[in-house]
Amino acid sequence: MAKRKRKTQKASTKKRLSRWQVFFLGVFVGTGLFWLPEGNDFAPAQFSRSEWTTNNSPSVFANHLPTTTPLIEREGLVISYDGRTRNPYWVYHKLTSETLDANTSRADCDFKEDPLIPKAIRATKSDYHGSGFDRGHLCPAADTLSQKTMQETFLLSNIAPQFPAFNRGYWKKVENHIRSLTKEYRVVHVFSGPLYLSTKGRDGKRYVKYQVIGSHNIAVPTHFFALLFVEHPSNKMMTKAFILPNKSIDAKTPLKKYSATVEEVEIASGVLFTKILE
Repeated sequence: MAKRKRKTQKASTKKRLSRWQVFFLGVFVGTGLFWLPEGNDFAPAQFSRSEWTTNNSPSVFANHLPTTTPLIEREGLVISYDGRTRNPYWVYHKLTSETLDANTSRADCDFKEDPLIPKAIRATKSDYHGSGFDRGHLCPAADTLSQKTMQETFLLSNIAPQFPAFNRGYWKKVENHIRSLTKEYRVVHVFSGPLYLSTKGRDGKRYVKYQVIGSHNIAVPTHFFALLFVEHPSNKMMTKAFILPNKSIDAKTPLKKYSATVEEVEIASGVLFTKILE
């Protein structure tokens, strides 16, 4: 009987060993398969590798770096576009008394997608449908010299979501104020754009929160800025700036309440406008 027990124990030991061997073998094989590269994880791309393999300097990527800020120069305005928010970083246009005397009409103008913005980061008309927000101009349609430049202001690259009461109320008041400066100064250079400023939460911490609209997640700015570089008759350049909340503002509120410095606009926007004066 003792001999049979020993044989049975040896047999069971062999079975246990074989199970452990199978287990570790499975782990080994599974780990190996995990690290095997799968071709479906990579999309084909067309790159010239000759320069990469012969030059170890980072500068060899200069012609292959991604584009972060499309810059669009048109006859009546310049736009720096933010593909993440689908809004401009800033829009520039120049105002003179002649600009305001132009014979233009909004009758034939309609909002359109900007064909110069890649589709992947482009805002569309449908994004605004049913959103409750106005398509707010950064460069106003009225600040243009020709019918062509007026139509260009209706491209969605020049537009950002604005609360209707703000767009048709206080923002219009700011636009009228800027136009009035041409009566006193020969040229007014205007930069305007959206801002996304932080607010304090109930926990005392600060957060940047904003709504998005449409299937392309167009960001709704919390604020807007207007930054002016005014050419004085004595050839001096003066600056004037405003930061305004994107909400209904009482028309009787003095514009001075929203005055800002160039530095404050730079901090809020992340754009260095003082480089213009250097």
